[in-house]
Amino acid sequence: MLKRLKPIKISRSKEKLSNRIGVPLIEELVRKFRLREKIDEQFGFPGSNRGIIASDYIMTLVYMFIDGALHLEDVRHLMSDEAFQELLADMKLPTSDAIGDWLRKYGGKQSETKIFQVVKQLLLGLTKQGEILDIDATIIESDKGDARKTYKGSYGYQPLLGIISENAIVVGSDFREGNISPQMGIVEFIKSCRRNYPQAIKIVRSDSAGWQKEVVDYCVQEGLVYTITTDQTEGLLEAIKSIPEEKWKRSVDKDNIKEDYEAAETEYRFGSKKRTVRIAAKRTKLKKQYDLFLNYSYWIVATNLSKEDYDSQAIIELHQGRGIMEKRIGELKNQLNLDKVPCGQFDANCLYFTIGLLAYNLLQMLKLIGLPEEYHTKSVRTLRYQLLKLAGKVIFHARYLVIQIAAPLKNIELFNAAYYRLRYSPIPSG
Repeated sequence: MLKRLKPIKISRSKEKLSNRIGVPLIEELVRKFRLREKIDEQFGFPGSNRGIIASDYIMTLVYMFIDGALHLEDVRHLMSDEAFQELLADMKLPTSDAIGDWLRKYGGKQSETKIFQVVKQLLLGLTKQGEILDIDATIIESDKGDARKTYKGSYGYQPLLGIISENAIVVGSDFREGNISPQMGIVEFIKSCRRNYPQAIKIVRSDSAGWQKEVVDYCVQEGLVYTITTDQTEGLLEAIKSIPEEKWKRSVDKDNIKEDYEAAETEYRFGSKKRTVRIAAKRTKLKKQYDLFLNYSYWIVATNLSKEDYDSQAIIELHQGRGIMEKRIGELKNQLNLDKVPCGQFDANCLYFTIGLLAYNLLQMLKLIGLPEEYHTKSVRTLRYQLLKLAGKVIFHARYLVIQIAAPLKNIELFNAAYYRLRYSPIPSG
């Protein structure tokens, strides 16, 4: 027998309710690393007739990214949430029009640099070491007036990103026009990533955009290890053809089970100094038969890794690790909605995108500092719905706030442990 649905009476609650009860976790990170102060040091105090300062604009956007906002107009959801605002530090929320005006006024490449100065402050508390820099470009499609045609045929922008593989921290971004060559400015970009990251970068991994003599020469000069996917030029393919058949070895996984590809290596003369580059090749047999050489598809990696430490299969496996970049870029675009930009001006969109990266890094630091290790690889979406966008009530007392959370006990316990770890851990504040 179906349970009878009782009639409903609707009334307005006067209690401070919110579905953004996770705000204090982000606020503790911001407080601990003096991020608001750092933001205002970098951007000054532009002010407004409402007394809104740079850190108000930037932190409002950060919370919008964390909230999953799609448009600047979505700030209204934060402005209508009284409990959310009570959980913030002394901060004012600007309107969507004010945010757009501020982005257009203060955007540009210099602001991109300023945001990463703020990120450097945050990284003072980095607890998980990392030494592999993955670099890759992505396409942000856009119908804005200044969007340029990309190599894929769509219109938009083409930001270049640098992410530390082991801890998923974004240490560099170059927001670029859509029609720019993916190969442009790679050396300068690596330099900027090294400046932004407080630890030593030892390995640089790149797709074929990094296959240039300037990149190889720079890595050698700086003592950096590189692994780079090569273009399959005629010269390189001839070098692969010259590998004796008996040198090709079937690869095996960690359990000694044979995989579906073979690996071998050779050397190749490359660059302005015609330096010898080690080449590791992966070949996979095609189902349709051609001649001997065309029976296989090839994937070629250039490196300066030593033969003593890495054989050809180990090189390929190390380089394949940069595949995690696709997952992280997917998070940025699909879970923080950085595949959308709000303005018709390049400089404004540059600043907007870079603030989104700051939000991503804050979430990553929350995982690394505040949460147990099994949460360090959780997605933005998981973090959002298990920890940040929880429903609850805020109750005021003379010296403190009480937060009553409507969530499973495990979520509440996780929240409580994270809050006390963030508030009382001896992480440097800069």
